[in-house]
Amino acid sequence: MPRSKRRRRIRVIGVLPRLGRGLWAVCRWSLHHPHTFMIAGAACLTIWLLWGYVQRSEAFRIASVSMPAHSSLRLPQPLIGENLLTLDLRALSEQLKRQDASLKEVRVVRHLPNAVSIEPIPRDPVAQVRLDRWYPVDSDGFILPEGRREPMDELTRLVGFQRLRQPLKPGANHTNDRLRLALRVLERLQATPSLVSRELTEVNVLNPQQIRFRLDGATEVRCGSEAELTAHLKRLRMALRVVARQQATVGYIDVRFEEPVLGPQT
Repeated sequence: MPRSKRRRRIRVIGVLPRLGRGLWAVCRWSLHHPHTFMIAGAACLTIWLLWGYVQRSEAFRIASVSMPAHSSLRLPQPLIGENLLTLDLRALSEQLKRQDASLKEVRVVRHLPNAVSIEPIPRDPVAQVRLDRWYPVDSDGFILPEGRREPMDELTRLVGFQRLRQPLKPGANHTNDRLRLALRVLERLQATPSLVSRELTEVNVLNPQQIRFRLDGATEVRCGSEAELTAHLKRLRMALRVVARQQATVGYIDVRFEEPVLGPQT
């Protein structure tokens, strides 16, 4: 027998006596301390009896279910008379959410002793995209189905989706790389201290290697790719300081160069 296999076999055989000694030590300890096992057994029995009582008790039968007055959600099964504590909240929440994809989630909350409330949580739009109309989009990439002919002043416009193989559609969640890029860039820009006082009007990702965005509806900022965005935003901060000191009106700021290029409005 090879020496390595012989050593492994000796190790395995050596473990068995140690396990046996450990089990014998536990048995001896339990014989000298029987009250510990009696207490543990009594506790388990008590919990089992209490759970049985809770499942049968009329006190925990659901007597009321509250939902928003104008909600389109409908309960998949009657809840009145069901046991409140055994109700599967997560499963019910998922069933309700599937009825309306425009909801971010549906909270199902227990209220002891016998009530349930259902709270639809709407999606919070962070921007808008242009399809046949302007549609709000949330941070997850879900395009809400309520479109408008004119863009909404309070939401940043995300543009540059004309050449997609699979066009964006309202009322659906999208994992499209271009839309995800636009949302990531938007988040970065909104978190940039030098842009906090500026109105971020538009983010253009038509060319992912040449990202552009518009400030205050007038000044276009020309950047490179997402990987270069951190360095380019530092250059933009310096360029905005120069513009503020000179009280200049510029049409674009190109930060793709070591020394940002300022262009006049046309």
